[in-house]
Amino acid sequence: MTENTTTSATLHVVATIPIRADGVELARTALAELATATLAEEGCLAYAAYESGAAPGLFVTVEEWRAQADLDQHMTMPHIARAFEVLGPHLEGEVAIHPLQPLG
Repeated sequence: MTENTTTSATLHVVATIPIRADGVELARTALAELATATLAEEGCLAYAAYESGAAPGLFVTVEEWRAQADLDQHMTMPHIARAFEVLGPHLEGEVAIHPLQPLG
């Protein structure tokens, strides 16, 4: 098996978004739209939104960025502001953003 050298140099991020029951349908739509818009960004190598099958109301994004600067730019984009505007009133807790560090 060969190692993918691009993957080791990129930034992987997981974000968890806890949503109250009254906002789940809205979150599904908003996060699908966010994923589509984000995939068109310069520096975004992968971006997918998921709904947990184990924890009702928990949504997760799994992301790969070319560099930290690209993620920083992403956080200033209008579609991020719109997602927070739509989801904010339905949050069940804090959005947690986890930049991941490889173990080996």
